[in-house]
Amino acid sequence: MRILVYILFLLIPSLCQAQSLSIEGLWQQTESGIAYRQRTLQIEVRKQELKEFQTNRIPVFYIDANLQRNLIVPTTPVPAIAFDPNATDGAIIPLKFATKWSSKAGLQVEWDLFDPRRRLDEQQKSLEVKRAELDLHQQQVDWQRDATLAYAAVVLATEQYALAQLDSMAYEEILRVIQVRYEEGREKSINYLTAQQEFERKRIQLHEAWSVLLDADLELRRFADLKATKVLISNIEDIVAFVRKYDPENVGLLALELDRKSYELQHKALRSGLLPSLKANAYLGEQYFSNEFRLDRGKEWYGSSYVNLALRLPLSSFFTVRPTFEKLRIQSEITSLKLREETDSDRISSEQQQVKVAVAQSKLERFKTVMHLAEQVKQEQEQAYREGRLLLVDLNLSINQLNQAKRDVWQAGYDLIRTLMEQ
Repeated sequence: MRILVYILFLLIPSLCQAQSLSIEGLWQQTESGIAYRQRTLQIEVRKQELKEFQTNRIPVFYIDANLQRNLIVPTTPVPAIAFDPNATDGAIIPLKFATKWSSKAGLQVEWDLFDPRRRLDEQQKSLEVKRAELDLHQQQVDWQRDATLAYAAVVLATEQYALAQLDSMAYEEILRVIQVRYEEGREKSINYLTAQQEFERKRIQLHEAWSVLLDADLELRRFADLKATKVLISNIEDIVAFVRKYDPENVGLLALELDRKSYELQHKALRSGLLPSLKANAYLGEQYFSNEFRLDRGKEWYGSSYVNLALRLPLSSFFTVRPTFEKLRIQSEITSLKLREETDSDRISSEQQQVKVAVAQSKLERFKTVMHLAEQVKQEQEQAYREGRLLLVDLNLSINQLNQAKRDVWQAGYDLIRTLMEQ
């Protein structure tokens, strides 16, 4: 019975123009949340970092230019005999090897011809992308679980509010009957007073149920925009049938697998760091020297060009890298052990989950049986009370037992949903 739709029709006059929301429709709003967009942007950041790293493969070209004014032209002492054969032995003369103005302009090229760690660093960047995607997947799993429970809580609270409202209206009718009997002298004063007290309790329960419904509605708004939504069309049975198909991946296992691969890459990168690297530098341009600031004088510009190959072979790393190797080996072994432990734990948890689901399902079915029996008892007690063969206190007891049986059924359905979502 879809009491949810019924009670919202009672509460909201404009319901006929409202939109509805099913549990399937709620899950379709997974990508509309702020947390989802944040993690999506984080993935994009990691992808751009990877692209940025990949673009560094091409040579780097840039224009190199400068202008220098020597406030004091540096002087260098040189042996005088280099310029004067008649100079005395040991004599020196000061010479200036610079001008007041100097400049340089040209095209510079830098290119890493061989970097042994580059490929591994790129793979590490790719792992960072996968890690960001895994964070997004974890956020989706958490969102689907919390949003589903929030949706089910609204359904449960609405059922309880509908029950409290119907119970209050039904007891109001009973109170009228007792009042008539009391005024006719066929009912004791104590019974009439007791009935009034019970009616006030029903009203208190009605207000409490309304408060719970409002709180559940606000919690659901954390996950969905309900401005245009007035009807939740999925009941507890619909939600249970929907989430039975829910089978998320173990994000913890996937994260540990990424950690293991990361340590392997670090180990390989450390080993590759012992290999030589080769880098090329080239320059094509001109240099200007003059005591006058006349950059337009072509004769005072002199060609300047070179090509440089730099080979770098690490030596000290051969003697200092061993502790780092050992640290990475231990960390990798720890991660592998955690992975085995998590795999075993996941298998056991899956078996435990099957047992919990079976117990929760059985509990729900038995509570339904209790509810049907309580419904029969309540109907018989009402008939007996109207015929004057039953005390009011016994009728109240049967009504309360039926209401509690209904609450047990709804709570058992909610517990089954929560158990299914714990996978």
